[in-house]
Amino acid sequence: MLRPAQTDDAPAILALRDALARWHLSRGIRQWTPGQVPLAEIQAQIADGQWHVLDDRDGIEATVRVLDDDPLFWPDAEGDDAGYIHGLMVARSRAGEGLGGRVLAFAEGMIRSRGWAAARLDCVASNADLRSYYEGRGYVFQGIREFPPEIGRVPAALFEKPLD
Repeated sequence: MLRPAQTDDAPAILALRDALARWHLSRGIRQWTPGQVPLAEIQAQIADGQWHVLDDRDGIEATVRVLDDDPLFWPDAEGDDAGYIHGLMVARSRAGEGLGGRVLAFAEGMIRSRGWAAARLDCVASNADLRSYYEGRGYVFQGIREFPPEIGRVPAALFEKPLD
């Protein structure tokens, strides 16, 4: 299904993220901002083995990042028995096919294979649809992560799912 991303996938990952950021903004959701993430950051994350992608003849259709820690969103979680999911994206052309759930299950499988007992993720706190989506897949709301103004991030809803 998904494969580890390669360095030359970075521009397509960034393009997907920026396209989804524009789509969110068109719906009044301030999740991401186009141009917010530099290409070099994605390239470094790929080099660290964080990104996985699903592609076909039309390019990258879905992505996910799996991390062993996430101090920005979960600053008090050092030593917890959890892995972290970020960058779950599905091209709008594939919306409604259940691909997001399959990518999420893939990430959970990776976390389980690393020996972690739980998967954690976040989304913008004001996105009720996405929060409901995660809750419908077994994620339990853990609270809101506020950020200092200088970080420039909106409040995030934190979720956790036990991986039995």
